[in-house]
Amino acid sequence: MAWRGVVSDVIVTDLDGDVKKEIAANKKGAIVVVHAHSDNIDKIKKYVPLLRGVIGTTQSTPLENVYNFGGFTDGDRCVYLAKEFGAASITLIGFDFDDVDVSDMKKKKLGWAKLLIDAI
Repeated sequence: MAWRGVVSDVIVTDLDGDVKKEIAANKKGAIVVVHAHSDNIDKIKKYVPLLRGVIGTTQSTPLENVYNFGGFTDGDRCVYLAKEFGAASITLIGFDFDDVDVSDMKKKKLGWAKLLIDAI
């Protein structure tokens, strides 16, 4: 996405955020890595046709054109993707493992994300 006028090179998403911004960044050249799961199939069908250069991911057995780089949430999946492709360094911005203003389910997901990132 864009932050202070800079467009991301890669966006890792399950399409539960600001999809309009993700589409706009994609039109400016950002690669979109879309994660499919049982709760977002409707969004996959709606938004993926509006994107170009999409890479599909899964948390289970990969398919011919759907990959499993590792990870559980968008943030840790992004870290695993960067590691897979040999990133020299990885910096997470705006990813708060200790966010108290989220649901109990989101707290659990953030806990798993921290464990997975720490494992790398």
